[in-house]
Amino acid sequence: MKILSENSILNFLPLGIKEEQLLIFDSLRITLEIIEHNYNCLETSLDKLSDSNRKKENVSITFSYAWGIIGNISRFIKLYQKLPSESNYQILDGIKHINAFRNTLQHLDERIDESLLKTKSPFYGVLTWFHKDKQTHETIPHNLFSGLYLSGMGVKFTVPDLSLSDTSVNDILIQTVDKNKIIQTNLTELINELKKICEAMEGKLQSVCNDNNLKKCDWSSRKDILIIMKS
Repeated sequence: MKILSENSILNFLPLGIKEEQLLIFDSLRITLEIIEHNYNCLETSLDKLSDSNRKKENVSITFSYAWGIIGNISRFIKLYQKLPSESNYQILDGIKHINAFRNTLQHLDERIDESLLKTKSPFYGVLTWFHKDKQTHETIPHNLFSGLYLSGMGVKFTVPDLSLSDTSVNDILIQTVDKNKIIQTNLTELINELKKICEAMEGKLQSVCNDNNLKKCDWSSRKDILIIMKS
């Protein structure tokens, strides 16, 4: 799934904007690229796990992709809030709930008794996704538990209508604990929300360029550079 296109204005930031905003926009760009990479890796990993004929492997790495998405969406929110907003950042309302998930992981070492042991929840949560068989078009729910599966552990979900879907892996959910209650979010919907936010941000930035006659700059030779220090 693509969030940023190669022609995104975030890849061609104008020189005329303030240096602070230049750094913020570029930080948003690389954060989105990291999220996109993690989501695509997660999707690929879940697709492989959906094949019952394959050996189950890379479960730990699969959860690291999911939590990487959550952590970087939280960073995206903090960065975005450094930009001016006429609507008090209303555009972020659809993704701000992710902070509860980020806080759970960040402070899980302090909440082991109340979060992990009392609720009998897996340490890194549960991933749920819906695999659509391309031949039979059957929708098959899958649940992946991080670590041991004990009596009493469970996950709730509603099977979505995938009649119009042309992808194998759909509606990736992650379930964890916020203090002593179970919480769940849809990572696929979060990515779609991010795409909308990104498109709106790109549109506003393009308007600033048009209104102020600013020219887009090709930063390809000056970004994400590698410097090798040979002795």
